[in-house]
Amino acid sequence: MRFYKLIFLLTPFFALKANAQQTDGCKITNTAFAAGEKICYEVSYTWFLIWTDVGEACFTINSDNRFGKTLLHLKATGKSYQFYDWFFKVRDLYESWVDPVSLAPHYYNRNIYEGGFTKENEYWFNQPGDSVKIRIRRKGGPNKFVSVKSPGCLFDVVTAIYYSRCLNFSGIKPETVFPIKVLMDEEIFNVKYKFLGKEDRKISGIGKVPCLKFQVDLVAGDIFSSNQKLLVWITDDANKLPVYIESPIRVGSIQARLKSQQGLRHKLAGKN
Repeated sequence: MRFYKLIFLLTPFFALKANAQQTDGCKITNTAFAAGEKICYEVSYTWFLIWTDVGEACFTINSDNRFGKTLLHLKATGKSYQFYDWFFKVRDLYESWVDPVSLAPHYYNRNIYEGGFTKENEYWFNQPGDSVKIRIRRKGGPNKFVSVKSPGCLFDVVTAIYYSRCLNFSGIKPETVFPIKVLMDEEIFNVKYKFLGKEDRKISGIGKVPCLKFQVDLVAGDIFSSNQKLLVWITDDANKLPVYIESPIRVGSIQARLKSQQGLRHKLAGKN
């Protein structure tokens, strides 16, 4: 069970049968986060009603000079705990360098180890002809280079997570759907997630937090069965910080909960 994939379902690659809210292209301004932020999640798995903490995922933001520009370095790492390594060892790295205001991606790197499966990915954005140059390497095999035509407003998986935190959720009504175009491997996915309403969520070590609750209808595949739902709670404040995620999978259920945070740009709403 690749539990770490849960974290990257914060901006999931699955379809919703609903009309998407119209957005003003990619024109957002980042006011939700800044360099110095670090957030970590505890990832848990249950089978036959027994919950076990099996790993963690952490996200960091730093300022970095690259490509002749001052960019934000968005980095996500995931690992299984040592006791769980014998069953399914995970050591994952996802990172992206983006414009600090518009979040337009410049370069993306992925290097994962999941239960013996390895994969490397690199994306170079802003290539001639509005294309993205891609390098893919699986299980130590040969490098594969391809180019994908960008439809505009295209993000890698890490940038998409942070981009979603910059969307305007003020005054939204239940059933509103938000779309984002995300590049994964060589395929572009239309990511859409539906707003369910406001709800307080109690987070261990943090307290009761006012949240916005979203639902995603999952497409059947290696991890999920048909008609399953992913639920995500994000803070109803200027941070728009995901604090809790849960979903059933083919065998058991998985959840991720915020366990630590530092360097937030704004005070966390409702923190006790």
